[in-house]
Amino acid sequence: MVVIFLDELKTEQDVLDRLPELENLVIEATCAQRGKRQKIAMAEVQVNMVQKKCAANRWIKCQQEIDRMFNALEMARAETSVNLWQL
Repeated sequence: MVVIFLDELKTEQDVLDRLPELENLVIEATCAQRGKRQKIAMAEVQVNMVQKKCAANRWIKCQQEIDRMFNALEMARAETSVNLWQL
């Protein structure tokens, strides 16, 4: 599991350097077979924190990538809730 500390993100380039790790975390969460809801929730927390840090500092380049990751997590969360009701 990847943990991103906000105090390590001092410049936009720092965020851009950490985006591949964050993207891997999102992929692992959306493709998980066990504990999927918990992994999605943990990944959402990480993505949301980085998104707020970028918005506060007006870092535009990484905002689109973060929005895309957040949308993927939202779709995976919706998929898990639909699957629970189909049982």
